[in-house]
Amino acid sequence: MKQKTWIAVIVVGTLAINAMAYVVVRKRRASDVPPPPPVSATPAPPVTAPAPPAEDANEGLSRARRAAGLAALEDRDYDIAVREFTEALSLRRTPGGDLVELLRIATDLQSRERDRTRVEPARPAREPAVTRTPPRAKPSRSSPSRASPQHTKEEPPPVVEEPRNGLLLVTSTPPGLVVQVDGKAVDMTPARLPLRPGTYRVALAQGERRLMEETVVLEEDGVHSLNRDVSEQLAPPAPPRPVATTAPTEPQPTPPVAAAAPVAVKAEATGRGELDISSPSLYGEVWVNNRPYGFPPLVAQNLPAGPARVEVRVNGEVKRRMSVEVEAGRRVAVRVR
Repeated sequence: MKQKTWIAVIVVGTLAINAMAYVVVRKRRASDVPPPPPVSATPAPPVTAPAPPAEDANEGLSRARRAAGLAALEDRDYDIAVREFTEALSLRRTPGGDLVELLRIATDLQSRERDRTRVEPARPAREPAVTRTPPRAKPSRSSPSRASPQHTKEEPPPVVEEPRNGLLLVTSTPPGLVVQVDGKAVDMTPARLPLRPGTYRVALAQGERRLMEETVVLEEDGVHSLNRDVSEQLAPPAPPRPVATTAPTEPQPTPPVAAAAPVAVKAEATGRGELDISSPSLYGEVWVNNRPYGFPPLVAQNLPAGPARVEVRVNGEVKRRMSVEVEAGRRVAVRVR
């Protein structure tokens, strides 16, 4: 009995010692763990979405500078024209359009005007040539019947100066129109044309359609500027407005909402499509089914479904021709090579 008692005492004591050791180890481990960082009371700043880029206001200022440069060209003030075209070109993010060509033309005219004023001074008026009568030869005493011949100096024939050419400068808004002189296509705007003095019939054309025609008198060694804005003539025609009718005296019943579905079906059943035309390797006027649509890239709208003939013309001459299938209610991409 005493042996069992001692065994129970030893087991209980061992368990008590292990429990005490376990509690001490847990306290030490808890003291070694660092305390959590204090939570800040100030909230984090909210994340704001980036503001959308503002519309580039320099494009409108660039167009205004271009118009001022064209007006200076018409007034033959080439210094102002060069300055305005330079400012317009610097305001554009991507240089394009006809500003580079207009700046080159204005610089050329400026240097030409300076050379003419520096090299060619005012010409003095020519004095009339004084003609002297040769003295009469005295007859010799040895032969009274014979008289000595009179020696006269032959004057060289007057040199006829050929008339100097004039310069015709033709610009348009938008650029890229065909310039015709006396019915013949010579260049595309902006154009710098040296011509002989005289009267010419100058026209701006798009394909077979003449947008403007004017008579120009070009003087010797003179510069004539012709600038026209034909944007309204190139704009697509506005859809016809519905004719207003008198309202009936009796109120009309309101159509049900379900009646809108046949309208959409009817719009799709009209058989019209669009062509998105681009021509990276050839710059010319695009014609679709013998109708001009302008210069690429462009979108030809309201085309009948079915095969369509697409042409690219340069100075009225067909350079590319292809047939494209127009799908109803869809836009088909066309790339002219």
